[in-house]
Amino acid sequence: MKSARAYRWITSGVLAVAMMLAFVVATEADAAEKKKPAVKKPAAKKKAAAAKKKAPRNKGKAGGVQKQFSNSDIYAKMDFKPGQREKFEAIQQKLQTALDAWDASPKGQKLLELQAAADTASTPEEKSKAAGAMGQIRQLSAERSAIERRYEPEILAILTPQQKATLLGHKLCNKILSGKLGKALKADQVGKLKSYCMQAGAGIVKGSVSAGRAEAQLQSLAIGLLDDGQKKKLGIRVPPKKDPKKNNDKNNRNRRRQNNNKKKPTKQQIEAYKKAQAAHKKAVEAVRAQQ
Repeated sequence: MKSARAYRWITSGVLAVAMMLAFVVATEADAAEKKKPAVKKPAAKKKAAAAKKKAPRNKGKAGGVQKQFSNSDIYAKMDFKPGQREKFEAIQQKLQTALDAWDASPKGQKLLELQAAADTASTPEEKSKAAGAMGQIRQLSAERSAIERRYEPEILAILTPQQKATLLGHKLCNKILSGKLGKALKADQVGKLKSYCMQAGAGIVKGSVSAGRAEAQLQSLAIGLLDDGQKKKLGIRVPPKKDPKKNNDKNNRNRRRQNNNKKKPTKQQIEAYKKAQAAHKKAVEAVRAQQ
């Protein structure tokens, strides 16, 4: 009896000691875990779109891809002779000073304001307002162009015919590309327009076309380069496409109608025709008999 009680007492003591050891070990492990330095999470990867971002392309004043010819582009193709470039740049500097002064004037600021409003018009109300201001835009643009024309004879006087054609072609091209129509053109369309402009410049120098006429023709050619989607965005009417099959059917109907409307000759007309033929035959035979 005493031995059984002693056994139970010893067993309970051993279990208690084991539980205490387990608690101590768990506490020490938890403390050691807290003392470990925090592991930094790897930085999140940037988005693929940002990682694949292309290098910025050459941009113009409006923020889009540069389409117009810069002065350096024009000068590189002018093929100046010794001493010629200095004279050209001196006159160009006087012209630019005059243009800058006009642009800074109230009229110049008004023109920039009206052109910006016309270019950014999107709602029907804004487009209507922009259309109403076109007369004023044309008038102010003409005043600015008059300054350029004032210096043009002095510039052209020092250039060869080939240089004149190059300069005028580039100026025409820049004038179209700076407008709303030019800004809507794609890269391949701009390339074609530039080729047309060089031909127009040569035509002006030869005297086969006036500058105003050349500009109007280039505007029409630029519109012709646009696809239907571009024309709709610019508010240019796109004519419906014709069905060639329907056109052929319509032409055939018209021909049949014209044939049916033709009057048949009467018996009297037929007899008169036969008599005229017989008389002509007798006259021919008489002439041959006399020979």
